[in-house]
Amino acid sequence: MGPSGSDSTFDRPPFRLDRSGGILRLRARVPSSREAINGCVRRVMRFATRCGCAGDREGLEIALREALANAVIHGNADTPGKRVFVRCYGENGVGMVVAIRDEGGGFDHENVPDPREGERRFLHHGRGLFLMRELMDRVEYRKGGREVVLYKACSDPD
Repeated sequence: MGPSGSDSTFDRPPFRLDRSGGILRLRARVPSSREAINGCVRRVMRFATRCGCAGDREGLEIALREALANAVIHGNADTPGKRVFVRCYGENGVGMVVAIRDEGGGFDHENVPDPREGERRFLHHGRGLFLMRELMDRVEYRKGGREVVLYKACSDPD
């Protein structure tokens, strides 16, 4: 995968956060419901603004919505009582990292078909992982596919 979203956990992240200094943190346990996604996105977007990483607001919001929807719908199978765990770390002017983990069984991201190929282009679903990779600086999958980690470097708003 290219610079728009490496899947390898062995590559270096696109930036390093100084955990000893002015790092910002946000942790949330979100009910596993479609209704809870909007509130969580608003919280993370406020966090992104505090970090100075909201230059590409639309792209960041789309990637967050896709990751949260995947956790709720696919990971937790719309099961009431399950939770989605969100952790954000950021440093003003450097970047932010968002980790979203569900309570599901995980998945193998390497076996998800490319939505640009063949008849998949005409489906109304199956583009979430692709969009996250295109919109974020890096995407990693951890914990057997139960956690996705999104990296976004700060950029100057235009």
